[in-house]
Amino acid sequence: MFLSTLGIKRVSELFVKIASYSLILFPVYGHTSNLWLAPLLQDHTLVGKIYNIEQQQFISEAALFSALQQTPYILVGEKHDNNDHHRLEQRILEQLLNDSSTQVVFEMLTLEQQSKINTLNTDDTLEKMNQKLEWNDKGWPWNDYGPLIETAVRRHASIKAGNINTSTIKEIYRLASSQQTSSAAGFKTVEKISDKVKETILNQVYESHCQMMPRDQLVPMLAIQLERDASMANAMVTTGRGPSVLIAGSFHTLKDVGVPLHLQQLTHSTLKTLLLSEVAEGKNNPEDYASSSEADYIWFTPMQSNEDHCDDLRLRHKSSADQ
Repeated sequence: MFLSTLGIKRVSELFVKIASYSLILFPVYGHTSNLWLAPLLQDHTLVGKIYNIEQQQFISEAALFSALQQTPYILVGEKHDNNDHHRLEQRILEQLLNDSSTQVVFEMLTLEQQSKINTLNTDDTLEKMNQKLEWNDKGWPWNDYGPLIETAVRRHASIKAGNINTSTIKEIYRLASSQQTSSAAGFKTVEKISDKVKETILNQVYESHCQMMPRDQLVPMLAIQLERDASMANAMVTTGRGPSVLIAGSFHTLKDVGVPLHLQQLTHSTLKTLLLSEVAEGKNNPEDYASSSEADYIWFTPMQSNEDHCDDLRLRHKSSADQ
């Protein structure tokens, strides 16, 4: 039986509607392996999902952006080497940065680069931006962060350096060696961080160094972490209408130990932390990844690598010791 012209038109309209509904129900970063760059655990049940920790429920991408667009301060925590985290950050910035009243703070930029940042303009190519910033590709791959900076520039948002200068780091080591506890850069928020939080940060530093250094030798690293958090918080403070967004490593963005503790001392405005989190084998409950005291939202991605950097470090240490 052949369809009439009117029947064909109605069927076509129905397919268009179905396609439209599909776009709403299934976000761009859905549970489909070929949409992800990170190669491991792509079929994990949480991949592509967004979880509202306080409400204890999954939400859509549209709902997340709607909530964040009404939030003055937004902290996005990444795993630095996960390619999908940078792609999601691109989408986040495209949704949140609209004009000169919005701003983005990068952990990857130091305060000594701010004058160079201020020379960026919308006519610059990515290569030109790289040159102007005198970017250190060994520390932070330009392919990961250049497009994010370009997005901010194209959208006329303010860009702020979040990290402390190298000269400040040297001063921290000098003060730590003389057992002075005051902020090397004069950040008053550092002085009000509790001993309990400092102990938690020191434990994290100890673990990140694979428990291969005595804890007392890591005190300068604790001081550097506190200074960096204070610096990023100060850079986030804005008088603009639009949101101020921080792109940083996940630990820096945690509400109970990181930048939020400093930011809350500087402003009474609402802040939200969004963790971009790799899934883990056998961890299917979203609340296994973070609590409401640490973050507000989790956006799950596949895992970039399952290599244990501590194993590699121990092998190199043993090799050098045997020589």
